[in-house]
Amino acid sequence: MFRLGVDTWLWACTFEEKHLGCIAESKELGAQVIDFSINDPFVFPAQEAAELLRKHGIDSVTSTALPLSCNPISPVKEEREAAKRFLKKLIDVTVELGAPLTGGVNYCASGYHGTGLRTAEETEMCAEYLHEICAYAADRGIDVAMEPVKRFESHFINTAAQAMEMISIVNVPNLKVHLDTFHMNIEEADFAEAILTCGDKLAHMHLVDSNRGAPGMGHVPWIDVFKALKKIDYKGAGCIETFNPQTLDVTAPLTFLTRRFRETPGEIVEFGLRYLRAIETIVSCSADC
Repeated sequence: MFRLGVDTWLWACTFEEKHLGCIAESKELGAQVIDFSINDPFVFPAQEAAELLRKHGIDSVTSTALPLSCNPISPVKEEREAAKRFLKKLIDVTVELGAPLTGGVNYCASGYHGTGLRTAEETEMCAEYLHEICAYAADRGIDVAMEPVKRFESHFINTAAQAMEMISIVNVPNLKVHLDTFHMNIEEADFAEAILTCGDKLAHMHLVDSNRGAPGMGHVPWIDVFKALKKIDYKGAGCIETFNPQTLDVTAPLTFLTRRFRETPGEIVEFGLRYLRAIETIVSCSADC
């Protein structure tokens, strides 16, 4: 169906040169794609990562969650300008990696809630920012995909329908949607309907279970998810995004994941990819029978 992969949150919160070994490990575990979660594009080892991607024959995308100091919908102009610098650098890194897309919480700062309700002024600021960012990305052959997230992380875009509304406002061809099944489990009434709402604008998927473990560790209806992706002829990647069980003391304040589902990143990847391939087989067989 579509390519399955992993997100580098499984190894690192802030990806540095010492984490480059996860590229070879991901390939050995059977991943076809790596989603580099980049929270500081100015220190990311792009050249070294690009060389290893070529060496091991694995594709990539990038994603991020903008920090509070880089907020496109902030009333503070300096924070809005910082967001532009951050995303443009991230796009440059994406190009250097040979990746086609950058996703994540790239439309507002993660953890920013404003007055608690999305305002017309915030929508206008976001649209203006996305126009500029998408033009910069288009000149470099890159798509920008917005990830709706749970209301505890942002008040601005929580559902697929809200992301599609922003796409309609901005009205540029390279603005897309990035869905995450963990956030969908909280915010969407129906997984399949959210996927169908996006249609060919869906460009990236984070595959995470309801408890933020790997697929198969919670109660996300994976067969429904895969059937909907098959129905829209989804061509992007599906990357497992959970967190390194060996560094929960560092990541728990950011992710609120406080328990280990397995002992090592490799064990989580192995379980998740095996489970997803089983779901893929079930869906394929049900369509053929």
